[in-house]
Amino acid sequence: MRRIEFFQGQIYHIYNRGNRKKSIFYRERDYEVFLGLVRKYSHRFKVKVIAYCLLPNHFHFALKPLMDGSIPKFMQGMGISYTIYINRRNRLVGHVFQGRYQAKHVPAHTDWKRLRAYLQNNPVKLKLVTKYYDYRWLRVHARPLWL
Repeated sequence: MRRIEFFQGQIYHIYNRGNRKKSIFYRERDYEVFLGLVRKYSHRFKVKVIAYCLLPNHFHFALKPLMDGSIPKFMQGMGISYTIYINRRNRLVGHVFQGRYQAKHVPAHTDWKRLRAYLQNNPVKLKLVTKYYDYRWLRVHARPLWL
């Protein structure tokens, strides 16, 4: 498996899904806890969250590391903490996520536009809402914020 390098100031599309394609969010509180952990670890490891889309069995982020190599630390801290929370809350054991997260570099403005449209379309495609702006667990900046 090819490992991607994460460089300061670049934007990356990060995503993962539930183990065996199962849910990773069981109730509204789970989404809130997840976002709380995202805030905590993004501050700790200096990662700017440009966009997120949380769906019942997977998530997407657009992340901008403010230091080289900070995304793996962010993802590890957030992922482990959320797994502990879900397993305790639901009296489960084992993995919540299906393997390691996936990552793709978003090198240009046109790629950002494509990613933004993809994130916005996800809850509509899954019929969770009819208009993307009605989906509570989606936040996307209009600009890619490369600055």
